[in-house]
Amino acid sequence: MKIVVDIGACDNPEEVVRGCALSLQEDSSTNLIISGDENFINKVLSEYNVDRNRLEIIDAKEVISNEDVPTVAIRRKTESSLVKAIDALKSDDVMGMVSAGSTGAVLSGGIFRLGRIKGIHRPALAPILPTLIDGKEVCLIDCGANVDCRPEYLVEFAMMGVSYMKTVHGVQNPRVGLVCNGVEDKKGNELSKEVFARLKALPINFVGNMEAREALSGDYDVLVCDGFVGNVLLKTVEGTAKMVMKLLKTSIMESASAKFGALFMKKAFDKIKNKMDYQKKGGAPLLGVEKIIVKSHGASNASAIMASINQVKKMYEGNLIQNIKDGIATIAAVEENNDANS
Repeated sequence: MKIVVDIGACDNPEEVVRGCALSLQEDSSTNLIISGDENFINKVLSEYNVDRNRLEIIDAKEVISNEDVPTVAIRRKTESSLVKAIDALKSDDVMGMVSAGSTGAVLSGGIFRLGRIKGIHRPALAPILPTLIDGKEVCLIDCGANVDCRPEYLVEFAMMGVSYMKTVHGVQNPRVGLVCNGVEDKKGNELSKEVFARLKALPINFVGNMEAREALSGDYDVLVCDGFVGNVLLKTVEGTAKMVMKLLKTSIMESASAKFGALFMKKAFDKIKNKMDYQKKGGAPLLGVEKIIVKSHGASNASAIMASINQVKKMYEGNLIQNIKDGIATIAAVEENNDANS
């Protein structure tokens, strides 16, 4: 089985190719297809000793940029690296795709060229965030793919998040929280109130409403919200982390005693830095489409691309797509039973 990697429209295409080369060197079972400028790809690969028998290159010099209208570009730029990568993804011998390109284009391509899982209204992006508990992470779904949502979308997000945390992260009974402006059952707007009632009716471990300040507490495994709220939450977490680290660095540099003390804290600081480093987490899976897609950060380095490739493997080995289909079937069965009893 192969994994296709799109190198177009990202900040560091050279790093993406390097990540592919390192993945090939690290695991002899890895088989890759790289979609992009063939001359550029070969130039970067010449720095590495890789098994060319486990590598294919799709020559695609056209790029869908962040300035393009995603839905239009996916239809018109058929020679682009992303479109060619998605077309390759349709093949039975390709398990998934990694792209650090335009998020909108990856989303549009996943929906319009690949297709949604039957029963899914809207695919969603589901990044993994660190928590206060060592070794424990939390899935945020949706983080920006769908800014305007109906209740059924969020119910599907919850089920997809549960499937993802079970199959990929080994959480047996994921605790699901609904991002809200208060923990009380009656809190929230009309959307969250209806979603709350629907989630309570499902056979999942729904633990109720959750305030954003508890997002990284470790008390939850899946955080459910619409893409507008999720994107604000994600960017707030990122911005706060950067601010704290910058303030800490500034304070240390202000005095000799602080610098001296920092030497004794180096291991602790390194641990915090590693915990917050998104480059080691891989990317955000686009859940709800017919094949596995991982959207990596646009500025991903080689390590992040390697991590994203490993993500695809874990999702495939865990049979994630079928687990999501089973979860969506459960929603349909519960709602059909509720309608019959009402």
